[in-house]
Amino acid sequence: MTWIGEEIILENATLGERVVERTHASGATVAFCRKPGYLRRYACFSTRFGSVDDRYRINGGPEVLLPDGIAHFLEHKMFEGPEEDAFVQFSRMGASANAFTSFVGTTYLFSCVDGFFPCLDHLVRFVQQPHFTTENVEKEKGIIGQEIRMYADNPGWKVYFNLLAGLYKNHPVAKDIAGTEQTIAGITPQMLDQCWSTFYHPSNMILLAVADEDPETFFEAAGRLLSEQDLGAAPAVEKILTEEPAAPAREQVRQQMQVGRSKVLLGWKDLHPGIGGRDLMRKELVTEVMLECVFGQSGPLFEELYRKDLIDDSFSTSYQIHSDVGHSATGGDSADPDRLIDVIREEVGRIRKVGIDPVDIERQRRSAIGYLLRAFNSLDHIAGSYCGTRFLDGDPFEVVDLLAEITTKEVEERLQEHLIPDQMSSSIVTS
Repeated sequence: MTWIGEEIILENATLGERVVERTHASGATVAFCRKPGYLRRYACFSTRFGSVDDRYRINGGPEVLLPDGIAHFLEHKMFEGPEEDAFVQFSRMGASANAFTSFVGTTYLFSCVDGFFPCLDHLVRFVQQPHFTTENVEKEKGIIGQEIRMYADNPGWKVYFNLLAGLYKNHPVAKDIAGTEQTIAGITPQMLDQCWSTFYHPSNMILLAVADEDPETFFEAAGRLLSEQDLGAAPAVEKILTEEPAAPAREQVRQQMQVGRSKVLLGWKDLHPGIGGRDLMRKELVTEVMLECVFGQSGPLFEELYRKDLIDDSFSTSYQIHSDVGHSATGGDSADPDRLIDVIREEVGRIRKVGIDPVDIERQRRSAIGYLLRAFNSLDHIAGSYCGTRFLDGDPFEVVDLLAEITTKEVEERLQEHLIPDQMSSSIVTS
């Protein structure tokens, strides 16, 4: 039996998108989104294993503590086969391949115009056939160490992770996804194999294609490929969450680097253990609308800061949400970061008193809907949105309907509960 359970169809008339989702007998979620008329084909194989997954237990057994950076390290090693690098074979088939590790997941992907199914074969097979040796693991430590040092010299990277260090006291989201040279030094082939066996079981993974192909032909190919490896029953994995206090860890983190213009970020964090799916998606969307109303480039605060020469066009705002925590980050380059922080703290306090103009809320809500309608023309966006949302037990195509439901009251309440001046942390990188 190749498929188990009911077929799930996720679709949205406004977006004009439809994904068919099936569960393979191995436990893998297999999904297909047809894009008629598109020449480019895209597929990804993603696992719910990211940098924040640092503690777990299996079947109620003892707690396992993982070194920082191991999810990213594993991603690097998955491409190395016994005979050649997986990238080389993709290139030979005319495909563009990549992989990335985020806080909550790791994704392997390719895009191509021709040869979609041979590329799909290669994608599934190399992810399900790791090759770890003492020699190639030790070699990779030098390569990743060089990458870590490169990012350590990047002011934009440092100002962001310094902000996370200011926001979070305990949570692993504050740690660099690649870890440090010290934490990766102790990684062994046995550790990598244990992580792969635990988190790369098909039951923890999504195989998705976005292409102008026949759906049944795709599902037949996917079913065949996933049946090639019998990885046994799914392990009962319990990810252990880290308790995090509500208050920021530090009011400010400063670092000196060689920069022509100082960089500054301000942030607020959220704690939301126990919620997911639609509720988590709605919280993310309401927060993003609120942040754009307060800090967006079409708003009065941006105009005032720009007129005072405290910011430039690099100033932006964003919100990142994970299973149990989230945080906003607002800022950019500034000639006077300390003055900028003071003005923003003062103005946020004032906005909390007078509220947000309902006209601004409606404009930002409509703007967000327009952005999404355009974004779903991108195969990469469809895939990234689908996997990220499904990992949080949500429906990626509900996003437009949720935005349409957002009320002025929700945005105002989010302003009051999130942008608390005394709960703000800031990060400055200056020369």
